[in-house]
Amino acid sequence: MAHGMAETSSATETGGVTELDGLDLVDPGLMRMVGEHYDSEPLMRLAGEIHFDAELSRAEVAAALRVYGRPLPSLVYLPCCGPLRHAAPLLEAGAERLVCVDLSRGALEAGLARNVPAPFRPRLDVRHGDVRAAARALPPGGAEFAFMGGNSLGDVTDPGGHERFIAALAGALAPGGVLVFDYAGGRYAPDAGDGTTEWPELYRGPDGDVEAVDRRRRTLRPLDGTPMAVLSVACEVVEAATGRTVVPPHTYEKLAVPDDVLAEQFARAGLELTDAGPVAEWSPYHRDRIDRVGDLGMLGEPDHWYRAVRA
Repeated sequence: MAHGMAETSSATETGGVTELDGLDLVDPGLMRMVGEHYDSEPLMRLAGEIHFDAELSRAEVAAALRVYGRPLPSLVYLPCCGPLRHAAPLLEAGAERLVCVDLSRGALEAGLARNVPAPFRPRLDVRHGDVRAAARALPPGGAEFAFMGGNSLGDVTDPGGHERFIAALAGALAPGGVLVFDYAGGRYAPDAGDGTTEWPELYRGPDGDVEAVDRRRRTLRPLDGTPMAVLSVACEVVEAATGRTVVPPHTYEKLAVPDDVLAEQFARAGLELTDAGPVAEWSPYHRDRIDRVGDLGMLGEPDHWYRAVRA
């Protein structure tokens, strides 16, 4: 048996999180953002965060499978899988095994505990590490289908690192394999005026629920010499009554790449990229929630599905 497949079998038997090489190669700024934002246990306690929104996750998987447009293979690769919120819907849809990789160990552990029913856990190979090392956990020929949800493509904001990220996604696919992902790009840019949003939240604290206020300020910084930009989101969550901090203030970033440039980047990695259009056009759930509630932010109106096929 090939080494990558042997590693997969061992991890599957444990049903937990195992380490994957490559963390020492990750940009320190990205790891800091992962620690402050994606590993944040207080952030995961906000009722409005999507980490444990099962209905939204099922709708995203249903739409992504329509974009994929092929019979679901037995193995699905989930790069940048976060709290594993798409795992159960994919297994329910017919996948037999999932390989899941993310830089946030906190998100992976919380997702296993809260998003993946115990009978499903042995069918997951969950890896804490860099997607550039994911080949060690995949079949030697690569995956037929990979799904990356949650606007993860923009997480690597260094232009060179961004292209290496795309190359790693391509390298994980079998010839003819398909990656489906969502991406808001520059469509989630701040307004010409104030880019601050503020909304009521419910913080499910260890001592009970607390009414809170979630403030996020978006700024867009062009990258010199490129058509790309970095979207910075400063996040602050405080108690509504007292102003006391409930989620430590921090900033997370997304790389905004125009569609024509994105297609060129994917082509250099051997992938043919198609913009499949707004997520809401593929998902009645999204259309209804955007029109009725409007709480999805970058996962709402600005979000598009993309389909990339390896040559």
